[in-house]
Amino acid sequence: MAKIEVYSKAWCPYCNKAKALLKSKKLDYQEIDTTHDEALEQEMLERSKRQTVPQIFIDDRSIGGYDDLAGLNATGELDRLLGIDSAKALKDIYDVLIVGAGPAGLSAALYAARKNLKVAIVSMDIGGQMGTTAEIENYPGMNSITGPGLVAQFEEHTDRYQITKLIGEQAVGLTLEGRCRVITTASGKSIHGRTLILASGAEKRKLDIPGEKTLAGKGVVYCATCDGPLFKNKRIAIIGGGNSALEAAIEMQAIASHVTLVSRGKWSGDLILHDKVNASGVEILQGYEPLEIQGEAKVTGLSLRNRDSSETHQLDVDGVFIEVGLAASSEYALDVLETNTRGEIHVDRRLETGLRGVFAAGDVNDGTEKQVIIAAAEGAKAALAAFGYLVHQG
Repeated sequence: MAKIEVYSKAWCPYCNKAKALLKSKKLDYQEIDTTHDEALEQEMLERSKRQTVPQIFIDDRSIGGYDDLAGLNATGELDRLLGIDSAKALKDIYDVLIVGAGPAGLSAALYAARKNLKVAIVSMDIGGQMGTTAEIENYPGMNSITGPGLVAQFEEHTDRYQITKLIGEQAVGLTLEGRCRVITTASGKSIHGRTLILASGAEKRKLDIPGEKTLAGKGVVYCATCDGPLFKNKRIAIIGGGNSALEAAIEMQAIASHVTLVSRGKWSGDLILHDKVNASGVEILQGYEPLEIQGEAKVTGLSLRNRDSSETHQLDVDGVFIEVGLAASSEYALDVLETNTRGEIHVDRRLETGLRGVFAAGDVNDGTEKQVIIAAAEGAKAALAAFGYLVHQG
């Protein structure tokens, strides 16, 4: 059996996602908690040559972080690396097949299972965006709770029911076969459902500028909550003007030696966050376009262009935190369903798409409000609509 090591930190949501994926595959691993151990943290940095957590090793080979692990699993390469036979056919036909395991997907699974329906979830991870949110203070009944904490409660609730969970599987296609809706995955699996609920949420946008891809994990990060503590007493830039960027600026001001918040235009985040950032001492650059992230083994700088004067501006930084919003995770359905220009799936008031028996809930649809409570409510609503569809179809 291969030796799997996971370097983690207690507050790191992507560490939780990595461990959940490994557990879903019934794999044993050694967790190396670096939360309060600078020597272990330095060991992780030296072994991986990366400035993010988690860092995963299989038989002393560096695999990378959670996204790398999930990518290997989604393509079936992880199974091949571990010598696991993944050729088992999925012959079951589920009453309700759900893509995504964030608040919408887990809520849909819970409501469908309580209707005594046969339910399966296909998802790259458990929790979605909710799993990487530092703090949630507007979920009814919870004065304040971390995103991973709320994910754990959702998951514990769904675990009371017989729900099939295919975690670490990436949906890449949606087709029809007779009366079944079929989701195909990057690993080559085909999962059949009599009804289908798309709850795949949204994912972080990239800047798509030179240096971003090559320096990912080497100073370019996408989660301040996960990786912020690794930049203690360092100079960083945060790109974005929405809530996530403003929250990251406030959080990192207490950790980094200097924080510069860069946005293309005026901030779009909540006004209460505007006030907190303005009072925090963060350097603010509005009206600047990121051009290139510089560095070889690690980030050393960021070049910008003033959008009014076209003059360039250079920042000497050790890290670039990218917080520029979200894009709907709907690629697998674009050829089949109607979407808007942002890739969000069009639904009616019953969350029905243009394809009978297919519903879309949460951030993947074209609803105007994107909140955890709304996603959870839409998941429940979609499950009840799917139940009604099955009843009338006989």
